[in-house]
Amino acid sequence: MPKVAWIIGGGSGIGAAVARLLADEGWTVAISGRRPERLAEVAEDRAGIHPYPLDVTDEAAVAATVAAIAEAFGRIDLALFGAVATQPTRVGEYDLAKYRAAFETNLLAFVGVVERLIPQLEKQGGGRLAAIASLAGYFGVPRSGAYAASKAALMILLETMRTELAPKRIIVQMVAPGFVKSELTDRNKYPMPWLMETDAAARRIVDGLTRTNRFEIAFPWQMVWLVKTMRWLPYGLFFWVAARMMPKAS
Repeated sequence: MPKVAWIIGGGSGIGAAVARLLADEGWTVAISGRRPERLAEVAEDRAGIHPYPLDVTDEAAVAATVAAIAEAFGRIDLALFGAVATQPTRVGEYDLAKYRAAFETNLLAFVGVVERLIPQLEKQGGGRLAAIASLAGYFGVPRSGAYAASKAALMILLETMRTELAPKRIIVQMVAPGFVKSELTDRNKYPMPWLMETDAAARRIVDGLTRTNRFEIAFPWQMVWLVKTMRWLPYGLFFWVAARMMPKAS
């Protein structure tokens, strides 16, 4: 019997590429997102992909979607949360509306999904739960306060869940990519070092989620090394380096 995956954010970018790869490997894949027409395009492109339009900030709709997928396919072996709100800000701008929007989608919507998904995973005896965070969540990147802070909060939550849900046979994993070609990165007007092709990033994610149980799936290695080195620096040196980054981001 094919395994069942639910990809939230599966209508475009990394989510769509992950959905296609999983379908190619024999999975039954449910995809969700706000744009029904994009979901339909992905579903038409591959047998085994099924669209479930969803606004992840709508709690009732999330509950209904979890129930619908479980009823249709019997279980959910893997859930990948890839919904995202970037909310770029100018240097020194702290717009509450932008921060609220970033946290609403990047963190709180994930909690809403988890709240309704965990009972289903427990009922079926376990499963795999993952979310796409970002290497931006490892340190304070100028002009990315709302996005980076919400992703950092998501990463801390995933660490907590990894420990708490292990006794329930639920494997929690965190995906932390660098720059990947997508509709979102196409809008960026600044340099994006080690920019990856969408399919290459999706391959890393699928391999990490289906062939390993490791918590952190982070790439590319050059960017991972850079951001983790930044986090290890003494604060005096850290803020000196961060200040050197600011003119390029403004």
